[in-house]
Amino acid sequence: MPWFVNDQPVPEELIRQEEALIARHPGWLQIADEAERARAIRKTAEQSAIDKVLITQLAAADPRPIDPQLIAQHLPRFLSAHPNGAFDAPTACRAIEQELRRDRFIQEMTAAAPEPTAEEIEAVYQKNGHNFLGPERFHASHIVKHVTDQQSEEQAEAGIAVALAELERGEPFAEVARRHSDCPDQAGELPKFTIPGEMLEEFEEAILALEPGQRTGVFTTPLGFHIAVLHEKIPPGPAPFEDCLQDIQNVLAFQNRHAYYLRGIAELRSRADIRFAPDEPVTQPEQSATPENPTSATS
Repeated sequence: MPWFVNDQPVPEELIRQEEALIARHPGWLQIADEAERARAIRKTAEQSAIDKVLITQLAAADPRPIDPQLIAQHLPRFLSAHPNGAFDAPTACRAIEQELRRDRFIQEMTAAAPEPTAEEIEAVYQKNGHNFLGPERFHASHIVKHVTDQQSEEQAEAGIAVALAELERGEPFAEVARRHSDCPDQAGELPKFTIPGEMLEEFEEAILALEPGQRTGVFTTPLGFHIAVLHEKIPPGPAPFEDCLQDIQNVLAFQNRHAYYLRGIAELRSRADIRFAPDEPVTQPEQSATPENPTSATS
């Protein structure tokens, strides 16, 4: 174990864990030579492990206790992440306490990091707006007859059949929706949505089968009976500022906290004893000259 932090060795296992985490970043692929890339990842992992050991030491010296109830809350998650009996409960609780102490230390070390201003967020969007692309969106309307305690499945099915008959006679979709839909607001027009995730799965499948201007027949979802029409597919394009605001704010806030973290780590390192102690080389015993080994140490 060649690295020591205040006379405490940095475990090789910890360095390897940091290597595995760091190697996931795609930026390392810019180093084409695999051996060189591995050396760079190893070096970064060693420094990250040193920082973790140093923070763990200082966090452990903090006399403030960690709430036992908080440790108990984290225990099931910790044990599930370490199956096969790798930790018994007392050992797991000590590991959780160490983790919580380290998290508290880092949070307090970065607490003074400023929150990004509205002007900073706007500036990032204006400079990089072309990189903030929204997904394909769909513009549709629907007619729905809900199955509820007040409206049986038979009643809902009969109601949607009446609406379908009017549509097949050529009645405008919006007018039929106003007359028959259980959601007549906006004549059944829905806010633009993306697929998947924003609508019920059965509704999304029905919409995906359509081209703009086409209408479904009657289909069902857990809510009841539906008829839908697709007005347009909106291709991916620049996302509105409002859709990007929270993501930009989160990134800038993380950058500010990381800058404070690096500043704090540099200060902690300046006061710590961090040293590299390479393993002692193994010396071979001198051999005496014999008929079988004519070369001696003095030859």
